[in-house]
Amino acid sequence: MEKKVKIIISTIFQNGGEATRALEMAKIIRKHQPNDYRAEIIFLSHSSPFEKIAREEGFEVCTIEPKAKFANFHDDFKTRFGELIGDYDVAKEYLESEIAIYKRLKPDIVLHGFYPIAGIAKRMITPHIPSIAFLPLPLTENYLDEIKAFPDELPMARLPKWLQKFVIKSIPRKMMLKNPALRHSVIAQAAFDLGWDKSQPLRGTFDMLRSENYLINDFPFFYKKENYEGNFLFTGAIYSETISKENNDPEIIKWLLADNKRKKVFCTLGTSGDKHHLIEVIKVFNEGEGKQWSAIILSPPAICDLEEAKKYVKNSNVYITNQFVNAKEINEKADVVICHGGQGTLQTAITSRTPLVGIATQPEQQINLEHLSEFGMAERISYWNWKATYIRKKVSKILSHTTYKEKAETLNKLSQTIPTKQLIGERVWDIIKNLSL
Repeated sequence: MEKKVKIIISTIFQNGGEATRALEMAKIIRKHQPNDYRAEIIFLSHSSPFEKIAREEGFEVCTIEPKAKFANFHDDFKTRFGELIGDYDVAKEYLESEIAIYKRLKPDIVLHGFYPIAGIAKRMITPHIPSIAFLPLPLTENYLDEIKAFPDELPMARLPKWLQKFVIKSIPRKMMLKNPALRHSVIAQAAFDLGWDKSQPLRGTFDMLRSENYLINDFPFFYKKENYEGNFLFTGAIYSETISKENNDPEIIKWLLADNKRKKVFCTLGTSGDKHHLIEVIKVFNEGEGKQWSAIILSPPAICDLEEAKKYVKNSNVYITNQFVNAKEINEKADVVICHGGQGTLQTAITSRTPLVGIATQPEQQINLEHLSEFGMAERISYWNWKATYIRKKVSKILSHTTYKEKAETLNKLSQTIPTKQLIGERVWDIIKNLSL
C-alpha cells in the first residue's frame, strides 16, 4: 500500500540562495522517492518570484501572510546586525503565521533552511513535528571551534588575521555564545510572548535552528567532522540551475564568443549586496588596468535600477543586465568572478573552475569566502575595503598568478568526488521511513 507523506519546506523564499537551495532539495527528494511512498511537497512563501518556478517544477506553493512588500527581504525584516528581523511586530507576525500554517496543513515533517522562524515554530506545535535543517554551515555550539575571524561588522575584524585567531581561541565558550552576531533577540522575544517554553533555551542562532537532523550543504574537508554528531551529514554544496536559461541576449552571446585577448570578468552580487557594492564594481572597469577588461555585471532590481547603474559605466566593454542569466555558462568563460559569498554563487564558480574575488554581506558568507581563500582559489575583501581601486588590485593579482586557477581546478575535482544528491536523497528518505505515518 502506498504511504503518503506531507513535507513542508520553509525558507526565506524571497532570497535567491535560500530559494534555489530549497528547490534543489525538493527535486532530490522527489527523484529518490521509494516506489511505495508518495510525497506531497509544499513550499511556504510570503510572496516571491520563485513561486512561479516552484509551480513549474510541479511543486505546491502555499503563500501566507504577511506578504513581502519589498524585492529585498532585508527591507521587509528591517534587518540589522545580529537581528535577522529587527522589528518586534514583524517578528511576531511572521512567527504567528508560521505556527498557524503548520497547524492547518499538519505536515509529517518540516525541512527548513537558515530561517529561525521555521526552526522555532515547528517546536511550538503539539504534537511534535519532526524536522530536517538544511544549512550552509554546521550551526551548532561545536561550530564555534571552527571560527578563525571576527565578523566584518565588529571592530575586532580589523585586527591582523593571526591576532584574531589568537584572541578567538582565548575566549571561553560561554562568552562565544554571547556573540552579538548570533543573538536574534527580537525573534526570541516574539517567541516568548507567543508561548515558547522558557525551560528550553533560545539564546540565539544555534538554539533557534535546533533540529533532530542536519544536512550541511558544504564540503566536509572544510570542517573537523569528528566534532559533530551522527545527525549531521556533510553533503557537499548544492545549488539549483532551475532559474538558469539559455543565454540568448545578443550582448551576452557576443561576450561569450569573443576571441580577443581581453580578460573576461563576471560580476554577480545577488540580492544580498547593496547599491554601493555594485557601483564600486562598475567603477573597477573605468580606470587603469580595468579599462582593458570586458565584463558582464548583474544589477538586480532589488539592489539598483538598471538605468541608474548604467550611468556609472565608462567602458564600452562592460554590459549590465537585470535579467536572469545562465550563470554557469558565463562563469565557464570568465577569467575571474567578482561576487558575494552566497553558497550557490560560489559553488557555480567552483564547478566552472573559475577563481574569484568576493565580499561577505552576511557572517556565513564571510566563512564561505574564508574557506575558498584559505584553499587558494579566492581573494576575500572586507566590506570597508570594497572600493574600486582595491577590487581592481585583487582581480589583477588573480589574473597574474596561475595558482588561483590551478586551485580552482583542484577544488572542482575534489567536489566531484562527493555524491551530494545521493547522500541527501538517501538520508532524507531514511529519516522519513522511520516516521510514524
